[in-house]
Amino acid sequence: MPLIDVYLSESVLDVEDRQVLADAIARQVREAEGYGDSRLAAGLSWVYLHALPDTAVTKSGAAPARPLWRIEIATPIGSLGADSKAALAERLARACLAAEGTPWSPAEGRRVWVLYRDVAEGDWVAGAEVARVEAIRSAVARERVAA
Repeated sequence: MPLIDVYLSESVLDVEDRQVLADAIARQVREAEGYGDSRLAAGLSWVYLHALPDTAVTKSGAAPARPLWRIEIATPIGSLGADSKAALAERLARACLAAEGTPWSPAEGRRVWVLYRDVAEGDWVAGAEVARVEAIRSAVARERVAA
């Protein structure tokens, strides 16, 4: 159940390609959380796309030679294991580079920064309902049994 912010320069992708990438990123995060193709989890996965003017993204105060990406992923604590975060970051970097048409390399991948925010139990609240990882996992398990 991620809340994802993707920051990119507006000239990197058109609106349709941004939407395709947003869906791919959300799907990758859900898979890393263990929710796979759950429709319930998909409905709880929100992506905010921040297409910034090209002049708003700089590298040490100068325009970067290649696009820079920033992805912030907030999840209730316990949703993403420490072991899965590095692997997920690489998959997301690969997705961003592919979307812009750049072949993967570790050097190119360093243009994509992924920041994780583990939200403490009780601090993830929708309306007045606290989101608890175990309740979400149970609901997804019930969904899978019913399918």
